[in-house]
Amino acid sequence: MHKHNHYTIIRRTGIEKIAAKEGIRLTYEVCSAGADYAAVKAIAKKAVGSKFITVETFGSACQTTSQNKYYLEMAEKRAKSRAILQITDLYQEGVYGEDEADDFDRRRNPEPQAEAPRPLQPAAQEPTPLASTAPAPFITPDQNEAEEPLTKVIVVAMLKDADTLDDLRSLWLNEAKPYHNDLDVFDAKETRKNYLQLNQKLA
Repeated sequence: MHKHNHYTIIRRTGIEKIAAKEGIRLTYEVCSAGADYAAVKAIAKKAVGSKFITVETFGSACQTTSQNKYYLEMAEKRAKSRAILQITDLYQEGVYGEDEADDFDRRRNPEPQAEAPRPLQPAAQEPTPLASTAPAPFITPDQNEAEEPLTKVIVVAMLKDADTLDDLRSLWLNEAKPYHNDLDVFDAKETRKNYLQLNQKLA
């Protein structure tokens, strides 16, 4: 799992463990499969006492929602994650599957349930500027680290969702660290930084 302010991301292995522990049975139906788009229906069944409860949901993938060009396989993964999270009611807890990265925007994410109101930033405090040096050509992150880094799509979504400059700085120095030389990640950070700085000046 990876916890963020607005949601919790479960990696693929976590989804598999939940399905095994809960005894969830899955079947699939291919709704569409083409060179540019694919959609899959997942049917999940789970025993509750002497009865079964059933959940049906869909997953899709295309060029604008998936960096992986294997659209049918990606649609199946998304349908599987959604079916398992729905039948276990984990969506109600703000939990999402890693393959649902295209869904991580503020309109669909629950707001964090803070125990106390977030303190306001002092108006006079000037934030430490983030580095604006243009990145070098992309270098693949080290895959031999103890913990596999988050996928680039998720990192970009998290940067775009940062609430404050401090949050953005923390994401850049931690979750986004393996992708500092990636142009898409760098652009996401710069765009969000400019937006937050402008809002702070207007406030």
